[in-house]
Amino acid sequence: MGQRNLVKVIIVILVLGYGISIFWLNNVQKKSIALAQAKIANLGDINQDSDVNKLRAALTQLPEAIDILEQVIQLPGVPLQPVSREITKLNYQLIAVKRKLYLAEHGLIYLRLAKQSAMSAALLVQNPPHPVDTWYQAQQKWQYAINLLEKIPEESFSYPEARKKLKLYRENYQVITKRFNFAKQAINLNNQAKQKMEAGNYQGAIQDLNKAISLNPGQSEAYLSRGVAYSQLGRKIAAIANFNKAIEINPENAKAYYYRGDEYLQIGEQKKALQDLNKSIKIDANNPKSYFNRGIVYYLIGNQSEAMENFQQAAFFFGLDGDSDNQKIAVDMLDKFQQN
Repeated sequence: MGQRNLVKVIIVILVLGYGISIFWLNNVQKKSIALAQAKIANLGDINQDSDVNKLRAALTQLPEAIDILEQVIQLPGVPLQPVSREITKLNYQLIAVKRKLYLAEHGLIYLRLAKQSAMSAALLVQNPPHPVDTWYQAQQKWQYAINLLEKIPEESFSYPEARKKLKLYRENYQVITKRFNFAKQAINLNNQAKQKMEAGNYQGAIQDLNKAISLNPGQSEAYLSRGVAYSQLGRKIAAIANFNKAIEINPENAKAYYYRGDEYLQIGEQKKALQDLNKSIKIDANNPKSYFNRGIVYYLIGNQSEAMENFQQAAFFFGLDGDSDNQKIAVDMLDKFQQN
């Protein structure tokens, strides 16, 4: 009880005498226990309570009640069993409250974070179709939400709601995983189609790309590849339609603007061709083919200085790419202008 209480004991004994002091001390113990119990009376049954605010209040009030009891004066030979028992009981309650509050607060945090991740995943896949990266990100967000809910223990107040959410989140995860797997299959089919195009099998490539697009209509690259295949077969309108779709899905697809610009150039739509080639170069300033075609457009509309500048840029970037054949063509175009 400390040196200060010992001094009090001595003073009480000297003033009241030992016998009276024992009677006085018993009354002090009863009053201290009553005060301590009054301190926590408003908490109710903490073991049954699921109110986080009450648990937080208990975390403050229980130590105050314990402090009241620990200030009781101890007289030699007088047992403090009632006070000691009360202190022990309150300490056990304090430990239980700390654990319960820890579980409650962490459960609430995990539940809140899980809901946020689930909401983000749901918003991410609104208004499909989507590219494979979007399906992957959504899948990871659902997985994160599930992992958080699985960490919430049964003792937590959030556990019943977490279990309900967990069933729904797992179902959503399965749906998104299926879409993600379809998107991966579509990528494989697109790569397979590219190999067929390199071998000159454009019809076979289109068949693969049709399957890829049916599996994942949000794959911009599949429409781009199918546009190239249609272009090689001379089906320019179909090619442009596919390049349009590739750009609609991914407005930053520089290749789609280049290929569509090339189609417009071939059918005499010089203004549209120039717009697409400008956009392609804005997104990817290192594509020599875009500069070369833009040089042709400027040549056709009679802007010789712009044509020369673009052929010069094309020759430079063809050289960086190690494409000596196309670099020579660009240089020949420059020589032709200089001779004129």
